[in-house]
Amino acid sequence: MDATDHAILDALMSDAKVPLADLGKRLSIAPSTVFKRIERLKQEGVIARFTIAVNPEFFPRRLVSFLSIKVDPEAADDLITLLRERQIVREVFEVLEPNDYLVKAVTSDISELKNELIHPISALPGVREVNTILAVRKIKEQTYVG
Repeated sequence: MDATDHAILDALMSDAKVPLADLGKRLSIAPSTVFKRIERLKQEGVIARFTIAVNPEFFPRRLVSFLSIKVDPEAADDLITLLRERQIVREVFEVLEPNDYLVKAVTSDISELKNELIHPISALPGVREVNTILAVRKIKEQTYVG
């Protein structure tokens, strides 16, 4: 990937519907070249998919929380299965010390968080610890790091 590919990705991350002609003008290349590069980036797997970003202010689930979970290795599969099944779970990472998993969840309130996630996780055999952090304000979010 060269600087032009990174510039295309930057532009698409801020607005995936930017007209190819506008993007070509901005980068001083032909729209057909922009199209070919996007297609190549898709074929190579650099662009995994196109999606939209919605404003969370229009939805009832706005409480962002992070759960740090410590689990016995033999119980990890059951935990992962539960996390994959929950719609409120947005991201799951396996992490190194002090715990084993970091989970990002979005709920409408603390009650939903406790009933739909914290209590079911805590009830799983082998789960040793669940720590919860409630986010009060998003400072930055960036999905592409070039």
